[in-house]
Amino acid sequence: MIYPDNFEAKTGFDRIRSMLMNLCYSPSAKELTGKMAFSDDHGRISMLLGQSAEMKYILQFIGNFPSQDYYDLTDELVRLKLPGTFAEPETLSELKLSLNTITDIIRFLQKLEQPDYPFLTALTPAGYPDPEIIRMIDSIIDDKSEIRDRASDKLSGIRSNIQTRIKGADRRINQILGTARKEGVAADDAELTIRNGRMVIPVAASNKRRLSGYIHDTSSTGQTVFIEPAEVFEINNEIQNLRIEEKQEIISILISFANNLRPHIQELLGYYSFLGEIDFIRAKASLAIKLAAVKPRLTNAPVIRWQKSVHPILKINLTQQGKEIVPLDLELNNEQRILIISGPNAGGKSVCLKTAGLLQYMLQCGLLIPVGEDSESGVFGRVFLEIGDEQSLDNDLSTYSSHLIHIRYLLENAGNDSLFLIDEFGAGTEPQLGGAMAEASLEKLSASGSFGIVTTHYTNLKLMAGKHAGIVNGAMLYDTRAMTPLFRLSIGKPGSSFAFEIARKIGFPSDVLESATSKISSTQLDFEKQLAQLEVDKKAIEQKTTDLRVADETLASLVSRYESLLGSLESRKNEILKEARNKARQIIDGSNRLVENTIRSIKENNAEKEVTRKLREELAETGKELLNEAEDDLLQEAALPPAVIDPEPEIRPAAPLKQGSFVKMPGQDTIGKIEEIKGKQATVLFGSLKIKTRTEGLIAASHAEIRTWEANQKFSKPSVSVFHQLNDKMADFKMSIDIRGKKAEEAQEIIARYIDQAILLRVHEVRILHGKGDGILRSILHSILRDVPEVARYEDESLERGGHGVTLVYFR
Repeated sequence: MIYPDNFEAKTGFDRIRSMLMNLCYSPSAKELTGKMAFSDDHGRISMLLGQSAEMKYILQFIGNFPSQDYYDLTDELVRLKLPGTFAEPETLSELKLSLNTITDIIRFLQKLEQPDYPFLTALTPAGYPDPEIIRMIDSIIDDKSEIRDRASDKLSGIRSNIQTRIKGADRRINQILGTARKEGVAADDAELTIRNGRMVIPVAASNKRRLSGYIHDTSSTGQTVFIEPAEVFEINNEIQNLRIEEKQEIISILISFANNLRPHIQELLGYYSFLGEIDFIRAKASLAIKLAAVKPRLTNAPVIRWQKSVHPILKINLTQQGKEIVPLDLELNNEQRILIISGPNAGGKSVCLKTAGLLQYMLQCGLLIPVGEDSESGVFGRVFLEIGDEQSLDNDLSTYSSHLIHIRYLLENAGNDSLFLIDEFGAGTEPQLGGAMAEASLEKLSASGSFGIVTTHYTNLKLMAGKHAGIVNGAMLYDTRAMTPLFRLSIGKPGSSFAFEIARKIGFPSDVLESATSKISSTQLDFEKQLAQLEVDKKAIEQKTTDLRVADETLASLVSRYESLLGSLESRKNEILKEARNKARQIIDGSNRLVENTIRSIKENNAEKEVTRKLREELAETGKELLNEAEDDLLQEAALPPAVIDPEPEIRPAAPLKQGSFVKMPGQDTIGKIEEIKGKQATVLFGSLKIKTRTEGLIAASHAEIRTWEANQKFSKPSVSVFHQLNDKMADFKMSIDIRGKKAEEAQEIIARYIDQAILLRVHEVRILHGKGDGILRSILHSILRDVPEVARYEDESLERGGHGVTLVYFR
């Protein structure tokens, strides 16, 4: 049930219907558009939305859907049911083309996978129009919709005779014209012309008796007559008779075709009904693409949970002006059934009201609506709208009287499945009385379990939210610094009308403003100021919340990354020390062999001084080469000095910890430096990571460990730039992305690039918001993740945080 009768005009749905009608190809689809009506049948609404959503996907991502020759021959087929009737050749051409289109559409839909397109496949006929009908039409008419000569043997013979006689008549009249010129009956420059459809010879009136024939016409001066020679006249009469026979034969052929077609008419009527319905669905899908509309999650209960909803007509108008529309987030449920919207004039209250009415009406007419993919919509049994001035001189109705009549009807008919939309509730009379009437009416509507949205400036209605369960406030936000409306709806608190602020901005006389301020109660002024201050405070809190969330995500990712880097460095350090020990052993083994050889040579040479000196020099030189070689290898491979090779006993400083002390944490080998100590809390710098911890949880580093740490700092400088590059990338990396509203190709590119960055930065977990809708983006994402070996697993988010509209990805 919809109230009032002009609901469509008030909400703008009449323009939506007109846009849809312009997108239809066939008259039957336009007829369906005209009959499209509000429904409260959840199953039917779900079917209509499903059909449109599936067709929208086909048009956007598959393409090549048949889109021409949508002729509707329903009326012509009904007429042909009567024996003896026949169709004109042009109609046969349209019949052939439209039957080909129907066949192409059925073949297209039958190729679709039933699980992915359940609604369209259920609508698709199992068979095709009889192809023999098309073959019969092809045998009768050509591509120009003209009857073929070979449509029948008799027609072929008649047309052959006609052509023979036409040629004979042309030949004979040209001969007569030549003779007439020679004999002076006709002028030397006389040419054949046509009168009454016959070839005639122009002859001077004085010579008309010299040429035997039939006079068809006379010139305006009367000096020239146009004669058809008698011989040619007889031939043309024969041709005329043959033309009559030709027409009779064509009618006979068309009647014969109609007789053959008649047994198929009932079946064909079903196919043309299918064509009209498919055209209607295609038009609705095209409209959805134009309006960026989607299929929300449909619930068989009265509920509205819309994200990023827009008024489609307003969006089109603003786009033409080069402006952007501000989307609305709107929610009505059992806990908040009635929303009272307040705020400044021209702030968007009425637009919000009309948006709710129009989108809900569109949805229950089976149209996709322009909301976010994660939105949810329910079904209402009755929708009431009270908006605009309907005063009438004819009916002696004032604005307020008209308003009360509508509210009375609403109070008498509203129930727990009703949605009411009231603009400026209680306006049109003395404010205190109007506000009291509005408050009492709203109390009764709340008690009936109805759902609704009302706009108001009345303070008593704003205060109802704290007194009655199910009633909540909403405010159209306003920029208090720029003094301009933001057109954003915020649910949870009332809005200020900013009457004095707006007046001051437009240059209203200051003395009048001061006088007005003095006339209003201080309580009311304080209430308005508190609302304005609440708006300012809310914006500041929202900004801080956003900053904290971003900082929290960044810190979590940095901690994870640093733990990974520290683990990697520790592992590499152990490998380096092992390699260093092996090198040291090789040096010692080589030195021992060299010493033994030297001793043996000294003994063999009886310890001559000169030989001994040379051997000692060779020994020293060889020792230096071995040490230099080992040091170069270690510096190149490990970036550690030789000092770390020789183990030292762990001598730890006995003095208490202080600022500048080198420490490490139990179970960790990483050395840090104390930057600050406050009581029992210490701030320690481990590389680029600052950690606050209790002092009893720190161990003083030994002298050997300190020298090792200092050597590492000295020799690892070349890797600092690379580390900072990774650090910068990690700082810019977001742990979650939103791909809602993206096209398939664009979404694939964004996902692939995001996953590559996450793998490069060794992120453990990311969150991808793709929305629910038709599940297209979710399918694309999961198909990509299945082919990435670095992905350990992926799963849907918890229900309270998005469910299957969000995918969590975990990396190995």
